Amino acid sequence: MPPRRFNGPQLMRVRRAADVHRRELAAAVGSKSQQIVAGWETEKTFPPGEKLPVIARVLRVDIDVLFPREGPCDLADLRCDAGYAQYAAAEEIGISKYGLSRAERGERRLDDAWIGPLATLYGVHADELLAAQRRSFGEAVPVSLPTTLPPLTQELRALVSERFPEGEPAPDVIAAGVNGVAGVDVIRGDQVEALLRGMSADRVFAGAHVARAVAVTGLAGYFGVSELRLDDRAESRVLNDLRYIASRYDIDLAARGGEGGVSPEMVAVLSDLISRELADQSAP
Repeated sequence: MPPRRFNGPQLMRVRRAADVHRRELAAAVGSKSQQIVAGWETEKTFPPGEKLPVIARVLRVDIDVLFPREGPCDLADLRCDAGYAQYAAAEEIGISKYGLSRAERGERRLDDAWIGPLATLYGVHADELLAAQRRSFGEAVPVSLPTTLPPLTQELRALVSERFPEGEPAPDVIAAGVNGVAGVDVIRGDQVEALLRGMSADRVFAGAHVARAVAVTGLAGYFGVSELRLDDRAESRVLNDLRYIASRYDIDLAARGGEGGVSPEMVAVLSDLISRELADQSAP
C-alpha cells in the first residue's frame, strides 16, 4: 500500500520551528548521531515507517499533518503507525515474526488467535485490523469517510475556488501568500493541505489554540474575509465579546425576570455602538 508522504525540507522547517536540535531528534529515534536526521532532511535517506510517530510526537505535530498518508492502511501501515518494528510487534504479543511478515506481504493470513492481541497492540478495532489485512492481500476495501466536512474546511475550499477559478494552487503557495500578508509565518503548507483535506483544526494545530487563532486570522486576511467566516467557534467568540461588553458597561447581558433574550440595557449599548461604527464608515 502507499506509504506516508515524506518531505525532508518540510521536516527541517518543522523541526526548526519547534526549536528541536538534530541531536534531540536523533536521540528520540535511538540514534547517537545527528547525521541520520541530516540525511532525512536532505532526502539522502528516509526514516523507517515505525519511526514516523516518534518524529511527529517530538516535533509536536500531528502525524497526519507532517506525514500525510497516500492511501488506506494495510497491516504494515498499522504496525508502523503504532511505532513498532516488525520484530518488536511479534515479540510484544508472543507470535512468530515470520508469520507476521508473511501476512504483511500478503502471503498467508494471520492466525485467528493473533487478531485480538495485534489490534490491541496497534490501538485499533479488530474489524480495522482485518480490513488492513485484506488490503495487504490486494483486496479493495472501501474506507468510510465522514459524512460532513468541518466548517473551516468547507469555507476554505470555497474561498480557494473563488480566488483560483483556474485550479487550486499548491498548499505551499497558499501558505506563502498567507504568511506574506501576515508579515510572519503563521501557517505551513502541510497545515493548509490538512485543512483542505478535511482534518479538524484542533488536530492540525495539535490543540494549540493560540496558533490556531493566529492562523485563522492570517487566512482571513489573505482571502479578505471576516475571521468569523473561518472560525467554527464563531458563536462562542461573539458570546464572549458580548459578555466583555456587558462587564465593561456594568450591565446585564440577559433580561431578568424570566423574560429571556438580551437585556434592554445591552440592546441600547449595542445600538449605540453600531450607530457610531456606521457613522465612522460614512465620514469623509
